Amino acid sequence: MKVFVIGARGFPKVQGGIEKYCEELYSRLVENNGIEITGLVIPKYYKEKIDEWKGIKFIHIKSVKSKNFEKILYGLIASLITIIKRPDIAHFHGLSCGLYIPLVKLFGIKVILTFQSRDYLYPKWGKLAKFIWRLSEKAALKSDMILAVSKAHTEYLRQYTDRVVRIPNGVEVNHLKVSVEEEEFYLKKYGLRKEGYIFFAGRFTPEKAIEDLICAFEQLNDNRCKLVIAGDADHEDSYSRKIKERASRTEHIILTGFVTGKELQTLFSNAKLFVLPSKFEGLPHVLLEAISFRIEVLASNIEANLQVTLEASCYFEQGNTEDLRKKIRYFVENRSSDQEKLRRLEMLQKEYNWDNIADKIYERYKELI
Repeated sequence: MKVFVIGARGFPKVQGGIEKYCEELYSRLVENNGIEITGLVIPKYYKEKIDEWKGIKFIHIKSVKSKNFEKILYGLIASLITIIKRPDIAHFHGLSCGLYIPLVKLFGIKVILTFQSRDYLYPKWGKLAKFIWRLSEKAALKSDMILAVSKAHTEYLRQYTDRVVRIPNGVEVNHLKVSVEEEEFYLKKYGLRKEGYIFFAGRFTPEKAIEDLICAFEQLNDNRCKLVIAGDADHEDSYSRKIKERASRTEHIILTGFVTGKELQTLFSNAKLFVLPSKFEGLPHVLLEAISFRIEVLASNIEANLQVTLEASCYFEQGNTEDLRKKIRYFVENRSSDQEKLRRLEMLQKEYNWDNIADKIYERYKELI
């Protein structure tokens, strides 16, 4: 069985939810089922060019440096290569390349789409971009099968097609082995101590509402902890510049840029608290990842976050920086019980187990062909 992967900027070790999804899923499908996987990726997101990883082959596609047109051009080239190479299945991730799904299907290639989010709802896009996103969604509805990662998306899509299956994002609970020396190195790199900082990881985009977290941290005015923000913008814009400028003016805020692997794992596992202040999410992989490290978590009360069943104290009113400040203060001074952290881990292993998710997707592949 030959599968081409379209829509991920790159994997492994490329920061991002879709990228982590592909890293975890396809490594398992190759190892357990012997599928021939080819990822069509954008080389600029790699620190070093990778032609093969764990039996997965990569085709590198150069694209324009543009927030609005990078994925559109990449999607066109990736789709044309797919048509020429004729795999059994083209697995699209996200709506960014959805415009080309009907074209790929014309050539007898089965198409499966993982539907992560309704991107046109995000505030970062202008009218033209939102129009294109909606066209992409209409085109994506032509897929032979759609995997929806959340209950809300499943219900939404079933208004238009019956070819929808809910399979959530997964999370790895067996983490990389990080030595004491490596851990000390990464903490020292940023001047951090264990449980001495609040942590956020993600792209610098308006839907992440990073400014709310910075505002709440400023109001906290507590010298006992720092705020570490890991991530950056794919393309520098006014929002990312605003976040960086504001962070640079505020004492005890550290910007790390994009980090992956053991460095990212060290920042997760030693944080006092992880905060996700988003306005919009699909099913936030980063929140699941934070839970897997058994640290305290705090998320906005949007629907996507609420479906990850945490106790009420782990949510704050989205956009309410005073509520966010109070909840941060609570977790700086208190901690969840070991019993509650164990319940969360059991929830991850039951509902978001990557091995089970990979098996389910493999069955869908077989069903298609």
